[in-house]
Amino acid sequence: MTKTYLLCLANSKKYGERCIAGIQLVPDAQQQFHPLKIDGKPRWLRPVSGSEHGQVPAQLVAEIAVGDIISFEVLELCPSGYQTENCLFYQSSLTKVRAATMTKPHLDQLVEHHPAGLLGNTQRSIEMEEIGAVNRSLVLVRPDEVQPYFTTPYNTKPRVKFKLDGIAYDLPMTDVNFFDRMQEGLGALAGMTPYIAVSLSMPFEGRLYKLAAGMVYC
Repeated sequence: MTKTYLLCLANSKKYGERCIAGIQLVPDAQQQFHPLKIDGKPRWLRPVSGSEHGQVPAQLVAEIAVGDIISFEVLELCPSGYQTENCLFYQSSLTKVRAATMTKPHLDQLVEHHPAGLLGNTQRSIEMEEIGAVNRSLVLVRPDEVQPYFTTPYNTKPRVKFKLDGIAYDLPMTDVNFFDRMQEGLGALAGMTPYIAVSLSMPFEGRLYKLAAGMVYC
């Protein structure tokens, strides 16, 4: 088993449990963490369980939030189709190391640009037949004109509108931590720079839907 460090950038509900994901970190001799990059791109990992859809028990990650550095022992890498980031992990090894220092220079190192469309196209979803050309399910972006909002008067269905490379998107917000923050009000975030971790959903009627699985402001 290999001890792995991760900057958590996505924390969503999944089949009643959780889905967490982030970018792998490597510690130096002073225990400062640096993002691992492959071919110039940050390496994303999604710790998964052995259950049917890989969801992680909610109780196990109850104290973990977007922006935390976590550690766990990897049993094996287990990519599943377009979810090339999946890794099976030893659940009792999961530990919160500390909250990360989140600054624009740090996060800008992790951002990827998509002038031709986010994760393969300019739509809210991708057809299963198209996913082979994308071959991934997670990415961090720095969008413009970000507007989180609720679609119901009872504040139960959060979404976020934004522009990325001039293209407008409107995605479901699945970040459980940011959902709580939206309930409290977003006035304190005025003037801060937003970052969004976008994930692809499980297949639904032949399509994969894009989700705002993590929101970071700094």
